[in-house]
Amino acid sequence: MSVTVRQAGPQDIDRIDAIEAASFSADRFARRNLRRMLIGGRTLFLLADAPAGEGGYLALSLRRGSQVARIYSLAVDPGSRRQGLGEALLAAAAQLAAARACRVMRLEVRASNGAAIKLYERRGFRLHDRRNAYYEDGETALVLEAPIGAVSRSDPTEHGRL
Repeated sequence: MSVTVRQAGPQDIDRIDAIEAASFSADRFARRNLRRMLIGGRTLFLLADAPAGEGGYLALSLRRGSQVARIYSLAVDPGSRRQGLGEALLAAAAQLAAARACRVMRLEVRASNGAAIKLYERRGFRLHDRRNAYYEDGETALVLEAPIGAVSRSDPTEHGRL
């Protein structure tokens, strides 16, 4: 199945906020913060469509002069899971990061989020660091990192184009 990924804009705030609310019960971005990031220009948002559910989004920070692209959030609506959206969003983010001369992608993930960790490991992410008591409830975050080439190793046409 082909997944379409596109860059999101301020007009997509309702959909991004709905995906965020459906995906996270704690430590979620407030709508006003999502909107500020969407219009601020320092964070790029990618949206993935799905036949069912709201789809998914990825928020990616590409700081000028940095070779590290940071994934702030990757969320897939529960009704859209297991359709390859996470893989497609990661591949598209890696393409954008490579075009900006980034060499590495980095993110934080809850130590208990086994499904997300497996996805990231399949895409070449490895443990870089740990942040104890990172989340509101005191849970540890695993800081994962991957070379851009490892993340973007699948054929981009397999997931649609940006």
